[in-house]
Amino acid sequence: MNTTRNTFTWRSRSTFVIVAAGATMSLNDFLTFPVLAAQNGGGAFLLLYILFLFVLGLPLLMGELMLGRLARSDPPASLKSLSEKYKASAFWEFAGLGSMLAAFLITATLSVVAGWSLAYSVKSVVGVFDGATLESANLMFDALMADSERMTLWHTLFMVILIAICAQSVKSGVERLTPILVSVMILLLVMGVVLVLTSSGMQDSIRYILYADFSTMDARTPIVALQRAFYTLTLGIGVMVAYGRYLPTEVSIGYSATLVIAVDLLFTLFTSLSINALILSTGHLPGIDSQFAFRVMPVILEGFSSANLLNTLFFLLLTLAALTTSIALLEAPITYFQRKCNISRLRAAVSLGIGTWLFGLGVVLAHSVWNGDGFTIALFYGGEAIRLVNNAGFHDVLVFISSHFIQPFAALLLCLFVAWKIPREFSHKELALSRDYYFEIWSYLVRYIVPVLLLLVMLAALGII
Repeated sequence: MNTTRNTFTWRSRSTFVIVAAGATMSLNDFLTFPVLAAQNGGGAFLLLYILFLFVLGLPLLMGELMLGRLARSDPPASLKSLSEKYKASAFWEFAGLGSMLAAFLITATLSVVAGWSLAYSVKSVVGVFDGATLESANLMFDALMADSERMTLWHTLFMVILIAICAQSVKSGVERLTPILVSVMILLLVMGVVLVLTSSGMQDSIRYILYADFSTMDARTPIVALQRAFYTLTLGIGVMVAYGRYLPTEVSIGYSATLVIAVDLLFTLFTSLSINALILSTGHLPGIDSQFAFRVMPVILEGFSSANLLNTLFFLLLTLAALTTSIALLEAPITYFQRKCNISRLRAAVSLGIGTWLFGLGVVLAHSVWNGDGFTIALFYGGEAIRLVNNAGFHDVLVFISSHFIQPFAALLLCLFVAWKIPREFSHKELALSRDYYFEIWSYLVRYIVPVLLLLVMLAALGII
């Protein structure tokens, strides 16, 4: 029998919005967005970022949700069935396969960093960081990086939690638990905002992120804002196609997608303001390196009377953000293998979990045993070698393949399929926008503007521009 026949739908629009927004609340946004904003014009960068969220992100998000709802299946099956229905090439199925491969590889790298966050959450609770200095914090993190067994332990614990959730039915797992996790994240954020609201760094944090500083802008600023707007919405990796599969027919795709973007934007802004307030109040400047959170934040938070609580809240927030994103990333691959191999969701989740764990183990070893051993990926053109990845570790290679190459390329293919292979009358009927000119704007953007912007994202990610 077909074990993935879809009879489930989200119980309400608000449930879908919370679940989809949880997928977009990533570690990367919390740790890098405020620094990117400050280094690229502050409020001016923020305006560009918001512009691209709605010019690139919204049309493509709507398109991916529409794909999922039209076919009610995993990304490859959705593209295959719609290609047959609309007399398109069977080639388009590979866009769905590519998107799931990217999601799988991203989860493998994310799970290791999430393991660090989980480890630091526990350390914070038991007071390991009491009296920490920059030197001791760096030594502590270096010791973790050098200890492949400890890293493997935390990576494994995170994967066990992740697969325990993903192995449940969508109703019992994703729909029931993701809103709880997101609610906890919001509660942690509110507690953090209350704790830092009166700190000396809050005013500086607002100025750092929200005030326009055109002197720090250059020609790359729009590209940086464009990339951040694309990556924050988990586009091109099958997440929104998979979640669109469960979207009730009567729910407006356009309105729901707008709410998802709004929730993600507000959460990112308040989190960034709070974290920056903590950092700036101690006289430090935020760093864009993902390891900054583990090397510097414990020391910074030690300057507050409620240091243990703040450390625990911070690292628990990072862990939950990684968990909600990882749950979303694995949804499409799990349903694909469930259908393709005709197995239960439990077996599909466990099998994929083991595969993800093994690739994550490669990331663990890249930071410890294999540290210093690099890979090189190059393109040869006219006798010249263009090095895309030069002597990089296994972690960096996975990031390059998944996020810099496959994800934007798959997003481009999905966009082209939505724009040019699905007849306009079907898109018009499925989106059911409240005004005809709203549909005309969406259609123009997804046909002509979004593909160009996605091409720019891909060229920038490859280092070509």
